Amino acid sequence: GMEAASAPRSEAPAALGDGLTYHHVHFYVDSLADLKTYKEMESEANAFASAYDAEGRPGVEKGREIWKKITKTSVKEPKAYSQAGQDFVEQLIVGAGWRVSASHTCEETTSYALSPNDPKGVNFVVTCANTGAGESKASPPPHFAKSSVHRFLECHEGKPGVAVLGFEVTSAGGLAKIMDKYEKHHPSLVVDPSAKVKTYANAKGEMQVGEVYAYYAKEDSKADQGTIIRFVEIVGDPEHRNLPGFTPCECTFPDYGFPAYCDHWVSNVFHRKQFLQTLNDTLGFTPKVDFNAGVVAAGEAIIESTVTGNNSTTLQSAQQALTSHRQVYLPINNALSKVGHVHLFLDQLGQGIQHIASRVSDVVAFVSLVNLRREVTGQGFSFLRIPRSYYGRLDAEDLVKAGVSSKLATSAVKILTDQKIVSLSGIVELDVTPETIQDAISKNLDKDLMSEYEKNSRSIQRVVLKARYVNLFKLLRDHFSPQTYLNIVRNKVLVDIQGNDVLFQIFTSNILQRKPGDESPFLEFIQRVCSEKKDNSGKPMPIRPGCGGFGIRNFLTLFLSIEVSKAMRQLESAVEQKDKKAASIAERRVKILTNQLDESNPVLTAISDAMTAESEAKEAAINSASAEEKEKLEAEAKAWERKKLEGNKQLQALSDRYKALMREVREEEEASAKA
Repeated sequence: GMEAASAPRSEAPAALGDGLTYHHVHFYVDSLADLKTYKEMESEANAFASAYDAEGRPGVEKGREIWKKITKTSVKEPKAYSQAGQDFVEQLIVGAGWRVSASHTCEETTSYALSPNDPKGVNFVVTCANTGAGESKASPPPHFAKSSVHRFLECHEGKPGVAVLGFEVTSAGGLAKIMDKYEKHHPSLVVDPSAKVKTYANAKGEMQVGEVYAYYAKEDSKADQGTIIRFVEIVGDPEHRNLPGFTPCECTFPDYGFPAYCDHWVSNVFHRKQFLQTLNDTLGFTPKVDFNAGVVAAGEAIIESTVTGNNSTTLQSAQQALTSHRQVYLPINNALSKVGHVHLFLDQLGQGIQHIASRVSDVVAFVSLVNLRREVTGQGFSFLRIPRSYYGRLDAEDLVKAGVSSKLATSAVKILTDQKIVSLSGIVELDVTPETIQDAISKNLDKDLMSEYEKNSRSIQRVVLKARYVNLFKLLRDHFSPQTYLNIVRNKVLVDIQGNDVLFQIFTSNILQRKPGDESPFLEFIQRVCSEKKDNSGKPMPIRPGCGGFGIRNFLTLFLSIEVSKAMRQLESAVEQKDKKAASIAERRVKILTNQLDESNPVLTAISDAMTAESEAKEAAINSASAEEKEKLEAEAKAWERKKLEGNKQLQALSDRYKALMREVREEEEASAKA
């Protein structure tokens, strides 16, 4: 064929998606209280915060007395707390310290907007269909219509969930262009082809809204009418960022709170590549190679995952890295096996949003506060249980490494275990002190080991105390004080590191869950501690968005923790029901998954280190001064890539082995059920 003369190269226009920012997330729930009830909850929560502070933050028991004096609306029993059947708005008010910033009620539906104590932070919109209500006389905008709620529920097995991901289009006229792209490339995903863009005016300007279905259906080229992506464009200077129809309301925040900002929104889908392609065709979103975990396995559960998103500019400061909504990241999962929570989610609910992740400035302090509020009020959020072994355990070998004879090491560990300071699996009591250790060992140790012990008592105590967080310490060294390490362990926060960037993450238990065991979404809170690199002149270098990654190491940990948490619950209920057989099966499950977690940890660290080193060598090669240096750095990058692939192979072998062990347990369970 003829080759056309090439046109002069002009800068390719930035993709439409590059002009998007996070705007809101819209949840459809079973039921909501009236505004007065929520405002009373807020003022009680504020009163508690002030009184608790005035008393010098005296801890849970005292906190509970303070709360009982304050609350008129609720004295729930904290011990009876269950993640199922919660009022999501109440959880956000009491647990996260957010407030209702706007409301909309009509005959068909009730809706609230909730935000943390920064109006530019996360915006959660929560809507329920009013029971027994007919159609409203004046029909509400589609985003508050009962028919929209019902359409979502019909595609979501009738269960509540995250129904809409809302983005703001920041370039003038960008919304019309995005809707045109969808009409051209993916016409069946446009929600209302007859009015692609709807315009709502108020005194100071207008908001334009366009909606598309996020995914295609499992079987054919029709849309899955569950989850929606909603684009809004603000023209002029409307009075508020709220969706059309909302009336703002007064809110008062407690003195200390944690503003939260959107970080990433995760989908579980049947066809990962198809969704990636759709987002690329319409918004120009591209996979973020540095963050992609590929195949992840926990026991018999196997998934694939890709992070996609726009290309936003680098960030100039740590404050900007916390608050900017311009970098959009959408991780996408699909299941590869008929086991595990992604498979169960798709099976029980269909495609949809698995979790919503928000950044806070201090995750450990935030989670401590949420835990305190739950333990005091019986309200708010609980979090996924992470096995203590994730953080570290004590092994006689560790004492030998510190220069102690193996005879003394074994005796010391045995004594500490007998005295219940260390569990049989090597987990050290969190509140142990050097004195307790000293006391236990010196009273129970064989006389002939005494003089060696006295010489080494300090280093033995150090090793035992550090065993509570030794895995974290190996990753982060002196980045953090022992106190911070203990708070991380106490509050079960996950930690990951990429280069010198640190990522803290924690996952709530399921939200919008009707009964225990049901699949449903959850929330994630994260903190990105970006390393402060300086250039040659000593000026801080710009920070790249997503610093610290997406917890490539924790991806597997999260996955295993979800399975371990489930097995722990099975174990507890089997023990309660005195079902010995079920208890022993659940116990084996916990053990297998915990072992997989422990064994995977060092391999994951090696993979993550290799990934970081590889990308650093590649970057250095691009900026190298000479051809010789470039060649050397490229070879180095290749070597790290081989190490990364080696690690992946090891991980694969390891996961195959554990997959077989989990299958054995399951087959045994099935056989004894038939018997």
